[in-house]
Amino acid sequence: TDTQDFELLSEKLGQTQARKKNLTSGHDYFFRVAAVVKDGIGSWMTHAEAFQTLSSEMEETSMAAPKVTHAGSNQALLVSWTKTEGAAGYKLEMRENAGGAEWIIIAPSIVGTEVKKKNLVSKFGYQFRVRPNGQDDIPYSPLSDAAVAKGLSQGIQQFFSCLDEGTLLRSGLPTPVLLADALGGKEFVLLYVSAHWCPPCRQFTPQLANWYKMNRKEVEVVFLSCDHDSNGFKSYFATHPWMAVDYDEDARDQLMGAIQVSGIPRLVVLSSTGRIIEDNAVGKPFDLNRWRSLDK
Repeated sequence: TDTQDFELLSEKLGQTQARKKNLTSGHDYFFRVAAVVKDGIGSWMTHAEAFQTLSSEMEETSMAAPKVTHAGSNQALLVSWTKTEGAAGYKLEMRENAGGAEWIIIAPSIVGTEVKKKNLVSKFGYQFRVRPNGQDDIPYSPLSDAAVAKGLSQGIQQFFSCLDEGTLLRSGLPTPVLLADALGGKEFVLLYVSAHWCPPCRQFTPQLANWYKMNRKEVEVVFLSCDHDSNGFKSYFATHPWMAVDYDEDARDQLMGAIQVSGIPRLVVLSSTGRIIEDNAVGKPFDLNRWRSLDK
């Protein structure tokens, strides 16, 4: 407390935040920090009001820390927590995992127990905390583990750098989708070379589509058409659930040249960094764990 001398915790911190464990529950604490300079240390900085640790009783009533996972989309995280009986919704907050970052209210009252948070661009990651509404005596939960949202890697950007406008087509959407929004956050990108006139392709496409629909959080498929004309491409692509390079783009031929297409159907597996880890997955099991092992 303010009547006691300060205790030195560290004189070699290289970051702007630290975690202090083994504090007494239900007690007040003050902290101060100073920059280490060439001639010693700078001026001490502290805070006006004490930080109070939770009492044992309050710790027992708080919710468990939220669970944070990758959302499978660009710069997004999925935050979930356990339902609390009697809660009239939940208040969720987040902060950047950097020293001095303030807590930001994501939503003051959430009905469910899961939220997808987008536009998370910090390389330091984010932490989250939650509390039930309508139960003011219950404190915020412990902090979640810090998580960094996945975006579009430089390797994937480079692989698709031949795209004229940096966009892909999404089946069923009238307007093109930016490459980052189409492929950002995906663990694997599959290049699917196929055509409607090809009987083995027509047989393989429904198998791939069924698997894709169950794994689209981790995977995106990009269709490279070998159809004879634009109308053939549009008719075939209308039956697909994934992305495609526009038939009229030079990038379609450039990408097929880059992976040296000599026959179809062809399914090339790219890691999130743009490295080819499976030259042709046609006729092989669609095994995410196997691809992960190949990506090490």
